[in-house]
Amino acid sequence: MKVTLCAGALFIALGALALRILQPPAPLAIPASSVELHSVVLVVPGQSRSAPVDLTLERGYISDIRPARAAGITGYILPGLADAHIHGPMLPLPGQNELFAFLYLYHGVTSARMAAGDARMRDAIDGGEYPGPRVLSCGPFLDGKPPLWPNSLVVTDEPSAEAAVEQVAAEGYDCIKVYNELTAEASREIYQAAKQRSLAVIGHVPWRQNFDAVYIDDIQHLVGWAPRSAEDGATEYIHRLMKLKYLDQQRVQALIDASLARGFALTPTLVTLQRKFALSDYADLEQSDAAALLPSYYRDQLWHPQRGLVSARLLSPAQHDQFRALYPQAQRAVRSLYEAGVALHSGTDSAAEFIVPGAGLLEELQLLQQTGLTPEQVLEISSVNTVRYLHGKAYGRLSVGAPADFVVYAMDPTQDLANLDTRTAVVRNGVYFERNALEEQLQRYQVWFNHPAYRVITTSLVSAGLFAVSMLSH
Repeated sequence: MKVTLCAGALFIALGALALRILQPPAPLAIPASSVELHSVVLVVPGQSRSAPVDLTLERGYISDIRPARAAGITGYILPGLADAHIHGPMLPLPGQNELFAFLYLYHGVTSARMAAGDARMRDAIDGGEYPGPRVLSCGPFLDGKPPLWPNSLVVTDEPSAEAAVEQVAAEGYDCIKVYNELTAEASREIYQAAKQRSLAVIGHVPWRQNFDAVYIDDIQHLVGWAPRSAEDGATEYIHRLMKLKYLDQQRVQALIDASLARGFALTPTLVTLQRKFALSDYADLEQSDAAALLPSYYRDQLWHPQRGLVSARLLSPAQHDQFRALYPQAQRAVRSLYEAGVALHSGTDSAAEFIVPGAGLLEELQLLQQTGLTPEQVLEISSVNTVRYLHGKAYGRLSVGAPADFVVYAMDPTQDLANLDTRTAVVRNGVYFERNALEEQLQRYQVWFNHPAYRVITTSLVSAGLFAVSMLSH
């Protein structure tokens, strides 16, 4: 009896210790929101550039702008960046939502859209629990039969579409995410129900539909860009994506025509396509500076190309090479879409394989520039067009009365995207976070999740979870 009691007490003590080790550091402190900035240049990419000014923030807004009293330039202010396609942490461990929110802010991302998942991050940020970007949340997937994800709302006709959209709206979500198996009828009914509730519809082009008749406001990824074929309904995502090798100029022009006629935007997430061949060089990604911003179980386990939860684990070396070969076609298509006036948005699909919150968006912007766009054009897509699409025309501006969501840089990013790393402060809802404070908080997070005990506990938990997934998949 005594042995049993002692063993039970030891088990409880070890459990309590483990929970304590898993707890994150205190969130980044939220400083006062009344700030004056002097001799700064206001740059709204693609639209305006000021002479040096002095700027005042009060109660979340820009309250005053006047000519600078002192000579010289102390920095460049641009509207904050936007990531129009994010997801929450892959595991429900303590502190992960908070860490993700911080990493977006740390990299200058002040607007984001949770493409599917719950609204816990959005609600915690809005409630002042911890700082982060201005987040919209789309809630569960709306899919046909059979749904890919277990928590999806299945829609097959008008009554189920009405019920699903009403549930999403009643639960307080901001948008609708549609998925792969929907029929044309179900898609139409979802769209009509969403419009009645002023909810935007985003998502994949469903497997059996073509983009010229799709009911989506913002098409996500490059899925559905390639020509369709008879077997599309039974083709896995990764192989459908491979059909981008058939993306010729005629198909691109059809996509342009459909977008301009039907008014849908596109969020290409080039970084997700790039990862399909970049993961063939796993060691380079594993050792990258960005990967070190998250706990080690991401890079060592969840993102491992053979054992992890990544789409690329299904690929052979030859298929990695095929993705590398077709990637330039996707780049040319994005450039053509932009030149034709199609609305493009910046998004990443973080935290998919080695797409780190915040850092992944900076990489996406570099990939957009590599299509042939200038730094200023890329930044207009993200910090102006995507921000305004998500939050309204009042955002993405630097004028008196505008919401104060912006980033201060030592050097002008519209001249060189590398200057995005020269940020000296991030301002979200009028709250001024100095770079030094952000760096100190990042160090606290890294000390926490790099602690040997934390790594042992999380590695064991993730290993057990991956083993269970492997058994279920067999």
